Amino acid sequence: MPDKQSGINAILATTQSLFTVLRDVFLVILFVFLLCFPTQLNSTLSKAGISQLNGGIFTWQKQAQQASTQSTDAAQSNSSASDALEEIKSTLDDIASQSADPNIKKQASDAANQATSSIASLDNANSSLAHSVLTLQSAAQGTQSGEQAPPANGWVLLGNADPTHRSWTHSTTPKIANASPAVTVGQTVTFADNVFLRADVAQNQKPIQASILGAARTGSTAVITDVHYLPNKKGNARVWVKVKMNSNQ
Repeated sequence: MPDKQSGINAILATTQSLFTVLRDVFLVILFVFLLCFPTQLNSTLSKAGISQLNGGIFTWQKQAQQASTQSTDAAQSNSSASDALEEIKSTLDDIASQSADPNIKKQASDAANQATSSIASLDNANSSLAHSVLTLQSAAQGTQSGEQAPPANGWVLLGNADPTHRSWTHSTTPKIANASPAVTVGQTVTFADNVFLRADVAQNQKPIQASILGAARTGSTAVITDVHYLPNKKGNARVWVKVKMNSNQ
C-alpha cells in the first residue's frame, strides 16, 4: 500500500508541475495579443510623433516578428506539456480502474479529470497562438516587402481517434469539420479551428516535436497528401495528416 500511495503522489506532483505551464502560456498569449496589430499601433504612434520604440532599436515590425517567434515557441511548449499530460492521464486512469483502495481511486480519478481539463486548456491556447501567428504574419507582409508567404504544406494534428479510426475520442476537439478520423490521401478537408503546420519529423523525433512552419486559419481548406495514425498504449491513435493548402487562403 505505501508503494502505491507513493506512486500516486509522484504522479500528482508531476501533474501539478505541468499545470504551471498554463500560466506561462497565457502570459505569452496576452503579450502576443497586445502586439497583434502593429501596423495600426504604429500609425497611431506616428500621429503622436513617435515612430520607433526603445531608442530606435526595435520597430513595431521587429516586435511583430519577435512576437510571432514567441508564439511558436509557446506552442511547442504547449504541445510538449499536452503530450506529457496525455501519458499521465492514461496512467491515472489505469490506477483508478485497478486500485481497490477507494481513496486512491478518488485521487487518481480527480487528477485524471484535472489533466483532461488542462489538456483542453492547452489545446485552446494553441488555437489562440495559431491565430496570433496568422495575424502577425499578415501584418508583417503588409509592412515589409519581400516577406515570405506562409508555407503551402505541412503536418497537422487533427485529433485523437479510437482504435477503429472511425470515431473521435473526447480528449480534444477535432480540427476538421464534418469528417471522421478515417481520412484518406486526396481528401479535401476544412479546418474547424486555427492549426499549426509542422515540418517532417527528424530521426528519433515525435511528430509533436517537429518544427512549426506556420499556421492555417479556421475555415481554410487543404488536400491531404499523407496520413499517419500514431497509436498510444491504449490502442487509440493521434491522427496526423500532411496537407497542401489550397491557394488564396
